[in-house]
Amino acid sequence: MKNVYNYVAVIGIDGMGNFNKSADTPCMDRIFANGAYTYNAMSMDPTISAENWGGMLLGALPAVHGLTNGYISAHPYTDEGLPSVFKRIRNAYPDSYLASAVNWEPINIGIVEDGIGVDKRTADNDALVTQAAIECIKQKPKFLFVQLDEVDGAGHHFGYGTEDYIKKIGETDALVGRMYDEYVRQGIADETLFICIADHGGNSHSHGGWSVGEKFVFLAAAGRYVTPGEIEYAVTKDISAIVLAALGIDVPEYCESGFSSQVPALICEGAPGYRIPAEKPPVAHEASPGFKAPGGLGDLFDDKLRLCMYFDNDSADETGRCSVSETGSVKFYSNGVRGETAEFGATGSYSVGGLSFDKSFTLAFWLLADSDLPEPAYVLGNKSAEDRRDKGFAVFLRNHSLMTVIGCGDDDTDSVTAFGADGFSGWIHVILSFDYEKNEVRCSFDFKAEHTEITEKRFIDSVSCGSVFTIGDDAGSEFNRKRGLIFRIDDLLVFDGADDCVISSKLKEYYSRKAAIC
Repeated sequence: MKNVYNYVAVIGIDGMGNFNKSADTPCMDRIFANGAYTYNAMSMDPTISAENWGGMLLGALPAVHGLTNGYISAHPYTDEGLPSVFKRIRNAYPDSYLASAVNWEPINIGIVEDGIGVDKRTADNDALVTQAAIECIKQKPKFLFVQLDEVDGAGHHFGYGTEDYIKKIGETDALVGRMYDEYVRQGIADETLFICIADHGGNSHSHGGWSVGEKFVFLAAAGRYVTPGEIEYAVTKDISAIVLAALGIDVPEYCESGFSSQVPALICEGAPGYRIPAEKPPVAHEASPGFKAPGGLGDLFDDKLRLCMYFDNDSADETGRCSVSETGSVKFYSNGVRGETAEFGATGSYSVGGLSFDKSFTLAFWLLADSDLPEPAYVLGNKSAEDRRDKGFAVFLRNHSLMTVIGCGDDDTDSVTAFGADGFSGWIHVILSFDYEKNEVRCSFDFKAEHTEITEKRFIDSVSCGSVFTIGDDAGSEFNRKRGLIFRIDDLLVFDGADDCVISSKLKEYYSRKAAIC
């Protein structure tokens, strides 16, 4: 790699998104006046802190690193197969000084490894974090990572994009300026690649979805070898590759199921070419074979199927085992994956009688995932949407991910799986398996395993304790209706037993027979 720096600094501003383009930021304007920048880098999905700071420091998708806010708060990071950028630098420069100064302590607990000589500092406000970072800069760190948290706090409190929130970005800009100016005072600014990035933005008072305000973030780099201009494409997990390349360390080969961080154009001269994810081709729409016809779902799965709903202009359960009642008015459209598709949510939902979940089971369905939902929509389940602790399970559609919530009466847990880092939209096939023997919830998208959530027995045992199974809203038919949330489903199936690859392989064959499934 050409043009190597002696030092790299990454300043992360939690929750800023790209709202700084509406703020008064004289320091960042000065620092990056001749740098490379974009206001449209993509956050990892879900747009949550652990998934994104983990993506930056580990160089991998959330589905790969598996870190969540709750997990990194309590578990030190120990994955030898996916080391942090700190550990990669330590291996390349054994005697170097490395530092991490953060406001949100879980980063130093659950992302940056212990025992590798990183000077970890935590403070409970951004001014103190900045002072700690300045003390680190005086020791000329090979790599310095800083996380400032108060912009995100202002978003949660005042609302993202509000006047008080924008004012907080301006105050934080001054802190960024103080840190950069310390590099100048130490006489190493010309030898440093200085980076500023946000992990996610926000919508109203929260984040985690895939709205415009949540998914686009600011990324800028300044250094003697940076090519000035607007970066075409970047994602938050690219920070790892940028840091390694800038320090002259070989960037691992791209692997979507491992280290997939890349160096965006303009930041590091001589970096490998950047691959932008291709858009997923559309699914061809074909009619369903008869349920019991050769090659039909009834023929393929026989008694293993407990519920089969095609939504071909009706609410029929093809197995004949379950009864279905309607609340409101479910609408049907002709452009399903197989025949028609049903639109659920604000206008209508179904309740299914005769279906229990007292043993391991698998859900499979097609979901149209191109909606711009203002907040998560209740897709299906047997528990309340309003009270997360209520016993049972619920599946929510977010703008760019699927969330499964399990309540056990006095506590709850959730599992979030992103549809993809490339801004996916269109029909996606979902398989969710609840395995009572292994205490697992497993999620597959388009017949590819994406995420396994190992949960406590008290949660998996509570899945069967919910109320009636509903589609399109919770049992009260109030959650989606009150919020005006709508979405479309096709071919909803419920199987006995957790998927052991037999269900998914047969379904893949079934749907690929006439339709093009990527």
